[in-house]
Amino acid sequence: MAFAVDNDRTVCCRCGTAYGRKKGYFPVSYAGLYRGTGYLPFCRNCVDAMYNDYVTQCGDPKQAVRQLCRKLDIYWNETLYNRVSKKATTRTMMTNYLQSSNNIAYAGKSYDDTLIAENRLWEKQTEQTEQAEEVPVPEVNDTRDVSMNDIPDEAVEFWGAGYTPEMYQNLEQRRTYWVNNLPESAMNDAGTEARIRQICTLEIDIGRLSAAGKSADKQIGMLNKLLDSIGLNAAQRESDAALEKTPFGVWIDRLEHERPVAEPDPELQDADGIIQKISIWFLGHAAKMLGIKNMYSQMYEDKMKEFAIESADPDEEDDDGYESLFNRIFGGGGDG
Repeated sequence: MAFAVDNDRTVCCRCGTAYGRKKGYFPVSYAGLYRGTGYLPFCRNCVDAMYNDYVTQCGDPKQAVRQLCRKLDIYWNETLYNRVSKKATTRTMMTNYLQSSNNIAYAGKSYDDTLIAENRLWEKQTEQTEQAEEVPVPEVNDTRDVSMNDIPDEAVEFWGAGYTPEMYQNLEQRRTYWVNNLPESAMNDAGTEARIRQICTLEIDIGRLSAAGKSADKQIGMLNKLLDSIGLNAAQRESDAALEKTPFGVWIDRLEHERPVAEPDPELQDADGIIQKISIWFLGHAAKMLGIKNMYSQMYEDKMKEFAIESADPDEEDDDGYESLFNRIFGGGGDG
């Protein structure tokens, strides 16, 4: 019986890159939505790119993984994420989570199962409405001492219209404070400016809620995440300072024990013989000169024997043979 071979190339739905096969290039998924192929329609590079975009936006890998699970209809489980996050690996958190979620315990599950477990599948989406009610609306104060003429146009352009002059002043003060305290590692780009804008606004909201006797836990949590995302958290600064003081040798030791380099394939191990050459002609030669007896000096001696020429011992030479040759050349001897 002849088997039909499908030579059609698989194209990523996001980037349009064509691949000769799915295996190795597309993440495996046993969710019901992808039951026909067993793979996501997006290549690994695109999945990692979407994950990195979410991390940049929210600053929280956990939220980024969950949002991408919701987008791709992948089962989300917080216990599974916590277990995966403890593993040290060079791959992204999303790649590790997808690989672990393909366990038989989660096979066939989708994001609907996550919502069912949380009793939220058919719940009315009122979260945005509730958030809108919690955010205080800036009040207009007609008895203000500062007028809009005192506010620079750049400040209004940065913060947007609708704030009182006092609000603009407070926001500009907080903006100056955070900009001056940015760590050197933070990039002063549009993304950083957007986070500083959110940080300053949250600080004002937290102050108003606290003054009114209301809970500001949600705003404080959002503020801490934003501070972490650009390295402004006090604990994060202390951690970064400790990392900078870590000796280079300690880093090497950590890498060797926690994330060692994988062994190369057998056909790639010392393919050009450079390790052998260094061991014999450098280490072995040096050990021989210094009179050190070790494996390198022995390798050097064995190699040198291949190039050695052994001359005959003069004491063992046949004198009769030399005499006979002399007589034949010069005509000497009784045999004439």
